[in-house]
Amino acid sequence: MNKLFSTLVRIFYPQRCPYCNCVIEHNMIQCEVCAKQMPARYFQNFAKGGYPCYSPFFYQGIFATAVKRFKFHNFSQYASQLAVPLAASIMDMKNDVAFDLVTYVPMHPSRERKRGYNQSKLLAREVSKLIGIECADLLEKVKNNPEQHKCTSSKERKENVKGVFSVVDKQAVKGKNILVIDDILTSGYTLGECCRVLSKAGGRVIQCATLCARNNLPVG
Repeated sequence: MNKLFSTLVRIFYPQRCPYCNCVIEHNMIQCEVCAKQMPARYFQNFAKGGYPCYSPFFYQGIFATAVKRFKFHNFSQYASQLAVPLAASIMDMKNDVAFDLVTYVPMHPSRERKRGYNQSKLLAREVSKLIGIECADLLEKVKNNPEQHKCTSSKERKENVKGVFSVVDKQAVKGKNILVIDDILTSGYTLGECCRVLSKAGGRVIQCATLCARNNLPVG
């Protein structure tokens, strides 16, 4: 019965490569063609405020396509596959920081209801399983500000995220080393503001990781 059920699942819900959308085996995270385009090195940038941010990919080509599908086109099932390179970048580049908690950039409840899921939360939960660190809901978005990509200047992006995030429980944050997950690092203001409020609430070491980043520089 279990074998029959598994066969039916594979027929009606085939596993797909998040980068090109072709059908792949259920034990694969990408197709063989896209696997050849995986970068040999991971990257480090910084969110605003100087918080280190690790990423496996540039936001370009098949990687940008995967993020757009995952984020905007209801491909939430990609989370477990995309979390694998993200977790690998974290483990490779965490500079001996022992993280106590994993968290994520929250969405405003009304926007999350409209989309149906928070892609950053899904990534954080999958990364948490892979690196063996608890995922906690540490932040909430208290203001439904315009989306960052709609801002036309750096100054506008900076002002747009001021006061929009709040710590859920300061006692849960105090003295903890925290890793904040998001999908893309662009200007760095959103992640920087999340890190800032966690730090202000007593977080000890705050760092970030994103699936993709713009204008990355290789570490080393």
